[in-house]
Amino acid sequence: MHRKREGFEIIRVGIILFIITAVAALILAMVNNVTAPIIAEQESLKMEEAMTEVLPDANTFEEVPLELSEDLSLTRIYESDAGFVVFASPKGYGGEISMAVGIDKELKVTGISIISQGETAGLGAKCTEPEWQKQFIGKTENIEVSKNGAKGNQIDAISSATITSKAVTRGVNEALAAVKIIGGDE
Repeated sequence: MHRKREGFEIIRVGIILFIITAVAALILAMVNNVTAPIIAEQESLKMEEAMTEVLPDANTFEEVPLELSEDLSLTRIYESDAGFVVFASPKGYGGEISMAVGIDKELKVTGISIISQGETAGLGAKCTEPEWQKQFIGKTENIEVSKNGAKGNQIDAISSATITSKAVTRGVNEALAAVKIIGGDE
């Protein structure tokens, strides 16, 4: 008799847990339905803001339909009258670094914008600082990272954050190579 009671108790607890889980899942689904369009709109606004930041002379942007290689960190490419904006997400120390790279028609970087990153605060997160980003402006293909003072087509690494510096540089180099292929030197 005692075993039957334990069996019923286990079933009763299981049903209660199932109901709680189902209600929680339903609430989460409803919240997702409400917030998903808002999140998508915010992401779109961040992308538009990044595009005008890295290619300020552009009037309009049109997405370039391309099949991008999974080996590359590139996610989207937009063309405008002033050049191109390439979105990339190279892997840094703390995960993907979502960024936009502006490239003019002469294949020179006009600017970069870090949209999101998860790098270490005080180290790799310095990739978001405008002073560090400015050193990419005017650079062309095969940019390298230097730990001892940049010269020519090099940029100074962020102190103690070489992985982050190399990741951002890889994203910029991949963007430059892609634009060169699709006709940036017209």
